[in-house]
Amino acid sequence: MTGPDPNYISLENWDALSKLLASLWLILGAALGFAASMLLAHGMIPSLAASRDIPQAIAKKMRAPLYAAALFFAGMAAYAIYLFIDRLFVIPDIFNRGGQ
Repeated sequence: MTGPDPNYISLENWDALSKLLASLWLILGAALGFAASMLLAHGMIPSLAASRDIPQAIAKKMRAPLYAAALFFAGMAAYAIYLFIDRLFVIPDIFNRGGQ
């Protein structure tokens, strides 16, 4: 058999890779949550209020919690990016050992 041997990846490396992948999913979820909150608060609700599909008073009450949710998701994305960068140590560990 030619090529690298996949058995050089240890159980600790697989665990670290799964945590790295989990942080990527967290980044995706936070980005989607941020985008949805901003789309609703900054795009759709003002449009609905301008066309008088919803009353102006209700639109003002709905926007503040959505902006707060967007701020929460932005913070969660920043934390997830920090986690991702912190967990990148596994990549050179695998490739440096496997390339020898």
